[in-house]
Amino acid sequence: MALTDTPWIGNQADKLYLQSGKFTSTLKTSQDVSGVETNVQGICWDGTNTPWAGYQDDKLYLQSGQFSSTLKDSESVGGVDGAPRGISWDGTNTPWSGNAADKLYLQSGQFTSTLKTSQDMNSIDNDIRDISWDGTNTPWGGNQADKLYLQSGQFTSTMKTSESMFDIDNVVRGVTWDGTDTPWSGGSANKLYLQSGQFTSTLKTGC
Repeated sequence: MALTDTPWIGNQADKLYLQSGKFTSTLKTSQDVSGVETNVQGICWDGTNTPWAGYQDDKLYLQSGQFSSTLKDSESVGGVDGAPRGISWDGTNTPWSGNAADKLYLQSGQFTSTLKTSQDMNSIDNDIRDISWDGTNTPWGGNQADKLYLQSGQFTSTMKTSESMFDIDNVVRGVTWDGTDTPWSGGSANKLYLQSGQFTSTLKTGC
């Protein structure tokens, strides 16, 4: 799904942010969610609502629009993985990543208690952060090796490609796909980045 604006998470202020374009200095809106969750993690956009992950209460959340104060749904995933980091939407189900077991998960719908599948990534990167879906494969970020990864399908053991981000930002946090390029976030410089394709060494912009 093509992105017009860039949703992102701020962990210090416990807010959801919407940045204009990819990327301008214009902050379009923000929503304080600290009354619900005090350790916000991954975020994405499903075309109607905003799924996001919360580390403190081990939950997946669905926030109305971009963003209203209405919390549409939440699902506790602490029994599966006590450290949800990233979240996405594939049009039917919810891919998410968990740092406790270093796994990629596929949760039924938005959200049911049915876990459809999972894939252990510990041997590749044992500090999994965000996850996305490009319609065919699964981009995800790993903080141990400071890399962006592209995993085949949802999920196979086939690693299609990876790209080290260490020289740009050595704290890889979030990743998504806009249909052409790869927006990602880095915690070392506290920046939003736009990487060409999936993935090249070309950094298109940083904000």
